[in-house]
This record gives sequence, structure tokens and C-alpha cells, in this order.
Amino acid sequence: MGTVRTQLKWELNDPLKLAVFLFGFLLTGLAFLKDALSMGATGMLSPFSQESAVHYAKTIPRLALPVLSHEAYSVLVFVAVMLSTLSIRGEMDSLAALTVYSLPISKWKLFLIKFSSILLLTALSFVVPYFLAVGYVLSGSPSLLAEILGDGVWSNVLVFFLIAVFYTVSVSLFIALLSPNLFASILGGLSVLYVPVILGVSSLPPFSISAAMSSYLSSVAYGMVHTVAAYGNVIRVGFFLPSMLLAASVILSERRDAR
Repeated sequence: MGTVRTQLKWELNDPLKLAVFLFGFLLTGLAFLKDALSMGATGMLSPFSQESAVHYAKTIPRLALPVLSHEAYSVLVFVAVMLSTLSIRGEMDSLAALTVYSLPISKWKLFLIKFSSILLLTALSFVVPYFLAVGYVLSGSPSLLAEILGDGVWSNVLVFFLIAVFYTVSVSLFIALLSPNLFASILGGLSVLYVPVILGVSSLPPFSISAAMSSYLSSVAYGMVHTVAAYGNVIRVGFFLPSMLLAASVILSERRDAR
């Protein structure tokens, strides 16, 4: 257990990975801040009443909560691919893997440690900026912020984003393991993860997750309960598919050498 903890700390303290993490944190924060600043009511409330004002003050920002935009997804893909490439192909190309894989720990455990560190860094660089951006925009009214993110909204938004992170990290790690060199890993990971955006494939991220989040937020804003339905396609593509790729990656990592 001590070796696993030490290796995890070593993975998390890599200067290049931390630089990618900070890059992703800043750019994702800017992307979500731009989306969060667009929240608000438009038009006049006619006839005006205190009840209608309170209703729209809660409903409209909740409907306009940032989802998985193209800008945010692009940064997420870049961070996941770069961290995966540095962790897998970077070590192999620099021959540092010869030292790492000589440690008294099985290859599949080493891979899961790398996966955990990449997942953690990617999630922190993607999820934390979202809530910071929303909190900053609505910081003038803490009670309104609590109302908008209440009723389990914040936890469901967190789940949607964690699914997006899990998807991108699992795919990028699988590509990194199959790639013959660092350049192929970066190019392959970016291509595979960004093809759905170019082709407009609605059943794959980011479109599937954005649509599911919008459907969920709309249902909550109007007092409807459709939480389970919103997760349908997202769970199939965003969780089960990357889970299969992760399992395949574990098997590949056990069979591959350090070169």
C-alpha cells in the first residue's frame, strides 16, 4: 500500500502534468465564466408582481446554467489527451518507464494509479472552474445561488461533468496505449474525441451530455421529474463504453512492455 501511495504522489507531482492542469483550469474557467455571464432574465415582466419576479429569478438562471459547451469540451479533450500521453507514451519515449516498471508492483496496478491521477487532475481542472464561475456570477445573491443549485441540481450537474471526464480520460488512455509514439498518441486522441463535434454526432459527447443536461435543468426548472430519463443515453455512451475501454486498457497494460 505504501508503494501505491508513493507512486500516486509521484504521478500527481509531475511538473509537466501540473502545467497542463493549470492550463486547463484557467481556460475552462474562462469558458464557463463566459457562459455563466450570459445567465439572466430578458425582457420585461408584465404585469409585474413580486411572485412572478421571484419565480423568474429562480427559473431563468437555472435554465441558463452552463452546460458542456464546445469551448469547455475542447479544453477538456486537450487536457485529458495531454495528461494521458505524458503519463503513458511520454514515459515510454523518454525511457523513464524502464525505471517505473521495475518497481515491485504489477503493471495493471501501475496503470490504474496513472488512470486515477489523470482522472483526478482532469476532474479538478474541469469541475471546480464551473462552480467557481457560477458562484462568482451569482455571488451577489447567495440565497438565489442556493435556490438555483438546490434540489440536487449541483450534484446532478457534477455527475454529468464527471461522466464527461471519465469518457475523455478512458478514450485518451486507450489511444495512448495503442499508439506507437507520443505524436501519434496526441494526434489520435484529439482526432477520436473531436470527430463527433466536427460530424455533429448527437449520440456522443459533447452533444449527448449537453442535451441531457439541458433536458434535466428544464425539467427541474418547471417542476417536472425526468432525472432518470435524462441519464439514459449518457450512461450508455458516457459510462459503459469508456468502462469497456478502461477494462481493455488494463489488459493491454499488463501485456505491453516498457518500450
